Amino acid sequence: MGNHEHQAFTTTAGANVGRTPRPRRATLDNPASQLGRTYLALSESRSWLMLHELAAEILARFDRLDSEAAISARLRDLRRHHGVRVESRRRGGSAAHEYRLLRLTRGKTQPDMLEALQ
Repeated sequence: MGNHEHQAFTTTAGANVGRTPRPRRATLDNPASQLGRTYLALSESRSWLMLHELAAEILARFDRLDSEAAISARLRDLRRHHGVRVESRRRGGSAAHEYRLLRLTRGKTQPDMLEALQ
């Protein structure tokens, strides 16, 4: 191993000494993460919320100011990567959307569409 390679290895290995450990992976019940705050605020809401209303709820509950763009991205993450059913609809005649979590009662499954058509 050349001197340059050894230096790079030493620098990289020594870089982690004394650092605080990385935070645990974002989970849905972790209010320290944007994903967790977004999920918790939306899951405990009884009404449809627009992005700015969800941001205000997060600020009130967790004293963190998450941007509307970040919240929108976390809603996509909930849908795509965590299997959470997030419903969206337009509010009134505007182009703005409002969101809520679809709650399924325990033991209830999706309806069989073939049976529904018969």
